[in-house]
Amino acid sequence: MARLVRPSWAIRCTQSGCRTLFEVAELEEGKQQEVVCPNCGEHYVYPIVEDKNENQ
Repeated sequence: MARLVRPSWAIRCTQSGCRTLFEVAELEEGKQQEVVCPNCGEHYVYPIVEDKNENQ
């Protein structure tokens, strides 16, 4: 069984028929990455960065 050695986060797929929990690597501050659910193929961009102008 493989495991991630680096620090990691977990993402749960939001598709109602899937809901798979999978690990993703922790990224440096300010960076984003696109990942694909290994079960259903849904694409996600993480972490979600809130737009500071949006709150004003």
